[in-house]
Amino acid sequence: MTLLKVENLSVGYKSKKGMVHAVRNVSFSIEPGRSLGFVGESGCGKTTIGMALMGLLPENASILQGDIFFNGNNLANFEDEEWRKIRGKEITMIFQAAMNALNPVIRVDEQIAEVIEIHHPQMAKTDVYDQVKKIFNLVEIPENRLRDFPHQYSGGMKQRAIIAMALACSPKLVIADEPTTALDVIVQDQILKEIKKIQKKLNTSLIFISHDIAVVADVCKDICVMYGGQIVEKGKREEVFKSPRHPYTRALLGSYLSLDSDKDIKVPRIREAPDLITMTKGCAFEGNCQCKSQKCKDQTPGWVNLSSSHQALCFEDILNKDTND
Repeated sequence: MTLLKVENLSVGYKSKKGMVHAVRNVSFSIEPGRSLGFVGESGCGKTTIGMALMGLLPENASILQGDIFFNGNNLANFEDEEWRKIRGKEITMIFQAAMNALNPVIRVDEQIAEVIEIHHPQMAKTDVYDQVKKIFNLVEIPENRLRDFPHQYSGGMKQRAIIAMALACSPKLVIADEPTTALDVIVQDQILKEIKKIQKKLNTSLIFISHDIAVVADVCKDICVMYGGQIVEKGKREEVFKSPRHPYTRALLGSYLSLDSDKDIKVPRIREAPDLITMTKGCAFEGNCQCKSQKCKDQTPGWVNLSSSHQALCFEDILNKDTND
């Protein structure tokens, strides 16, 4: 059974120069208990997808087309009142900046308790607090730190508190948007292990958004690679990272330097950002592609099935070209 199914989702932002097509014709799905990673450079549309799934797009943004089916309901048609019933309860988000996500003048346990009380107004105060302690124990924050204010927490503990807030109502889907970006590598590793452990224990579906290839490969079983507002390659982790086929995926992985290599390192260059306002024919990556031909500028590429679970948005002959040719 599919928990979430997104079909042909397009999201645009109004600007003085025109509509910015930040997400274009994106389709994907996720099963209960699975983990799906979105990876790509800044500005490719990853976070916009996450905000659309949460119903938190800013005022100048809107869903231009497409459907978001969650548990049989189309979230693309939801009104504010309908969103309030599921946001924080069935779908939650771990935001990027933990430093800014907590109210500095309210004790941490009270902030977690508020989430539970909003969605379970009939729950007794003692039961709410028992749930708060249970969640804090799950993310390994000592019980004697429950009554602290956010400024008394380290960066890693703040991030754990944000994870606790996201898990307070045992959601079916958690969206993690760059949850470890501001942390040092040691704390980052601890948080990633925590997320994987909790996801497995609660059997929660996870969408993990990051520009860090290594992090996504560590956390997620299924991968979507994004460029220019589109998914350009998707499949299982082993397929996408061990046998990348789209020229952008190859360039992205090629830019990830390895200290183990004794060969001369040639980092691929991606000079041009795609124009997300002027919607023209052709491939968004054409200006940077080392394998391009004239049709990449004149024709719109389609999906090529590389296996039963592996696809790339390109032309078949381009996918088969060697970038060293």
